[in-house]
Amino acid sequence: MGSTNKSSRRRFLGNTAAIGAIGAIGASQLIKSCTSDAEPKAGPVTEPTILPVAPDGQPIRAGVVGCGGRGSGAAIDFLNAGPNLSIVAIADVFQDRIDGIRKKLKDQKDVELPDANCFVGFDAYKKLLEVDLDMVILATPPYFRPEHFQACVEARKHVFMEKPVAVDPVGARAVMAASKQAEAAGLCVVTGTQRRHSWNYQNVVARINAGMIGDIVSSNVYWNQNKLWHKDKQPDWTEMEFMLRDWVN
Repeated sequence: MGSTNKSSRRRFLGNTAAIGAIGAIGASQLIKSCTSDAEPKAGPVTEPTILPVAPDGQPIRAGVVGCGGRGSGAAIDFLNAGPNLSIVAIADVFQDRIDGIRKKLKDQKDVELPDANCFVGFDAYKKLLEVDLDMVILATPPYFRPEHFQACVEARKHVFMEKPVAVDPVGARAVMAASKQAEAAGLCVVTGTQRRHSWNYQNVVARINAGMIGDIVSSNVYWNQNKLWHKDKQPDWTEMEFMLRDWVN
């Protein structure tokens, strides 16, 4: 049986002519004919105010839990963020991470940490919370974040924790519950959503909110980059150690 939805040669030529006409008119004119003639009216733009460094204030003593690339980088960022800031304790599962951050702090900021304030092992974060400090930087693989965050809140410490803050619904609910406890205790908690804290991004949002490009009816957002890192499994690593060191993959 023949198809009942055949396209005739005459219809095909007619469609082709219509497409050619669009090209002759210009796509921009076609788009313009489908939009409102009214130009978008922008309101006042309130540009974000973000200080380059924190103002002078009382000293803040911080500890770092998770001393790999992100943890050591966050420690340096913290010390660069303003006056009267210090890193006083560190904790990690692996000794080489401890050695690495100590060298980085010494080389870049001339900070020397005593052995007594450098803790290794899965319970290292508990020992760190016994040190006299005001806030904790959490930068371990995210599986551990809910447990570590809860411990920090119970110890009444302010927290900066890297994203992601959990890897499953159970962890996410635990973080949300702990955040309510932190709020009730008057603790400050910030996550590593750096785009939301970037002047460039906030400045663009301020202009969009002011109506500079009219009403937004739909959008697509993309973030493209290469692979963060890759770790080959070493002969002396257990499966667990391999999963921890290469967690992002």
